[in-house]
Amino acid sequence: MAIDSEPATGGHTWKKGVLENFRLGKVYEPRLEDYILLLLYLDGRTPIYGEEVVHFILTIYPYAEVELSPSFFLPYSAIIENKLGELIEKKLAYRLKQNYRGTEKNIIKITEGGSDEARRLFKLFSESWLLVHNTVLRQGSEVLNELEALKKTYNGKSVTELIGLLASKLDAEGTFFIQHLSANSPGWMNYVYYLARQISKEKHSINPF
Repeated sequence: MAIDSEPATGGHTWKKGVLENFRLGKVYEPRLEDYILLLLYLDGRTPIYGEEVVHFILTIYPYAEVELSPSFFLPYSAIIENKLGELIEKKLAYRLKQNYRGTEKNIIKITEGGSDEARRLFKLFSESWLLVHNTVLRQGSEVLNELEALKKTYNGKSVTELIGLLASKLDAEGTFFIQHLSANSPGWMNYVYYLARQISKEKHSINPF
């Protein structure tokens, strides 16, 4: 079995030996930048209409390893922002301001070079099992389908719409769907849970039915 991610070191050395015994085929540990680039590539390379959409999708997607940062309205991660910046520096993506549905937004588009890299990742994901959170194995083809579905669902939504959708998701699932997240301090993560509960409660008080 080939392990296509970086060589395991330290506390991760057990993974290679254990997974090799299962003879599953290729196993790859996806990086956060892989998810970002694939989001830009999927759904026919449709641009991301609003940088906040990237943060929103990768925050609610349980198989992306994201650390939350303080934000006034919507989920935000400095790590996502940094990785997106690196993709732009490498000319794999670019950012521009553009009017979309009457609002000026930061639009994120993939470049030709980014598309070449995304095609390589798409093939790798399609042919591999993905090791996420160091313990969970997912079929890469399923992850690709999930990412594309998330992009189609949330891309182009306004900040107000995203807040409403977040409230609905909290109402349906509670804080379970954000328990995979981490933060730079336990206090901040507790505050995130508190805000999540408040959003759900206030949604009910505004619309009890």
